[in-house]
Amino acid sequence: MAGELFQLLSGIKLTHVPYRGESLALTDLLGGQVQVVFATAGSSIQYIQGDKLRPLAVTTTERIALLPDLPTLKEYLRATSKLLERPHRTENTPPEIIEKLNREINTAMADPKIKSRIVDLGGPPIIGSPADFGKIIAEDTAKWRR
Repeated sequence: MAGELFQLLSGIKLTHVPYRGESLALTDLLGGQVQVVFATAGSSIQYIQGDKLRPLAVTTTERIALLPDLPTLKEYLRATSKLLERPHRTENTPPEIIEKLNREINTAMADPKIKSRIVDLGGPPIIGSPADFGKIIAEDTAKWRR
């Protein structure tokens, strides 16, 4: 039900994978076989506290005492949609930081092992200037906003 609620509220389409219990679903999540599980706090708290899982939100109407800093699904979706609506700007980032990040990313992408891993994960190994990356971000933002 939580997954269906998420799809309804977010407009994101997920593929439902039925499990015979949360422990099996969490095992597959930890193993990378699935990317999202809507689990109860009780079944997942040990993994959250052990930094093995990153929770996004709780599906309750209020935050829970066990994880007081974790937003509700409504809060999470509201914050996420506001982030997507805002233009992504680097005007407050010092140019030397942008250049350093760009240099490090280009160096990493030139490494055959990293490049191969990016390709294995289905991504394009992109090397370019900050302006090139800005253009990609602007195009992707416009595409996914639609």
